[in-house]
Amino acid sequence: MMGHQRPVRCCRFLLFVTAAVCLGQMVSFVSAASPISEAEREKQEAEARYEAVNGEAEELERKKGEAAALAGRLDKELTGLLTDMDLLETDMDDMTRQIEREEAEYQRAEEKRKRQYEILKKRIQYIYEEGEVTYLDILLKAKTIGDVINGNEYFQQLYEYDRKLITEYEKTKCDAGNRKEVLEERQSELYSLRQEYGVREKTLRTMMKEKRAEESDFDLRLKAARAEAGKQAEVIRRRTEDIRLLREEEERRAEEQKRISEAARNEAQWRQSGSQGAQGGPGKTQNGGPGIIRSTGGTEFGRSVADYALQFVGNPYVWGGTSLTSGADCSGFVQSVYRHFGVSIPRTSAEQAGFGREIAYEDMEPGDLVCYPGHVAMYIGGGRIVHARSAKAGIRVDDNPAYRTIVSIRRPW
Repeated sequence: MMGHQRPVRCCRFLLFVTAAVCLGQMVSFVSAASPISEAEREKQEAEARYEAVNGEAEELERKKGEAAALAGRLDKELTGLLTDMDLLETDMDDMTRQIEREEAEYQRAEEKRKRQYEILKKRIQYIYEEGEVTYLDILLKAKTIGDVINGNEYFQQLYEYDRKLITEYEKTKCDAGNRKEVLEERQSELYSLRQEYGVREKTLRTMMKEKRAEESDFDLRLKAARAEAGKQAEVIRRRTEDIRLLREEEERRAEEQKRISEAARNEAQWRQSGSQGAQGGPGKTQNGGPGIIRSTGGTEFGRSVADYALQFVGNPYVWGGTSLTSGADCSGFVQSVYRHFGVSIPRTSAEQAGFGREIAYEDMEPGDLVCYPGHVAMYIGGGRIVHARSAKAGIRVDDNPAYRTIVSIRRPW
């Protein structure tokens, strides 16, 4: 029995030794593999950290780009706003000086009217109290034919004096009325300019308040924007002055051509009347009335837009309005006209000044928008514009597109 147990014990011992050896080898294998696994893990962690850092860098770069773009838009918006305000101030100063001149001219015309009225009133009073000289008085008092002739001449002189007195008074009264009308239009237009300036001033104050809270360097950027706005405003003023000089030259040439044409026509009529003698009668003349105003030149679409806008001439100006019949302001007027043709343009004159394509003054066509500081008009061809000018003037046609500083000329389609 003891002999049988000994081999069993030996087997168990051998199994134990074998297991220990195997375990030792496994431990050795694991121990040998651990440095490689650790390095792999560290590599993966490093790659993950790199990707995270790289992602953060890209995100920061993206945000930096967005911030720069936003700052650029802000600077552009701020500069544009300041430029518009600068030009509005110039136009308001010009309008104020015009009003002062119109006021002085109106006062002179009114004083002249009053003086002539007093003279006319005294003459009427004299006729009423003393009675007017008649042909019968002359005949009854005349002793000779010479007295009759002299009396008749006196009667004619008196008649001419009274007629001249009345005519001059009516002319002076009409002149004073016209000057008063112009003065009231200028005052109404200045009021509209001040309204536009107030809107921009409020926008600027709001922007400054918000951006000062967000950006530490806003005051420096505001200073730079003011300087840039001053430069841009000066460029625009010089460009408008060039346009005015160009227009004056065009008008001078047109007037000269008109004078030459009239002289040639008069000479032709004189020659024709000389050859026909008493046989020919006067020819028919064309009706010189104003008629219906139509656009000229440009494209068919542009003329259609301009002609549609001209249908509403005489309708009222209403601040903030967009109705072509019951009232619109300048930007609401052109927006509603273009809406009729399926063209969507911005609501305010400031936005419209940056909408569509920039057009040179020489290339203007009917339908183009002539943009001023705080105002906009539509070109209709022939050197004329249609616009909702002011509460006093309403929607009307004017002959001079450069009557104010031109900021931009835009083609919305």
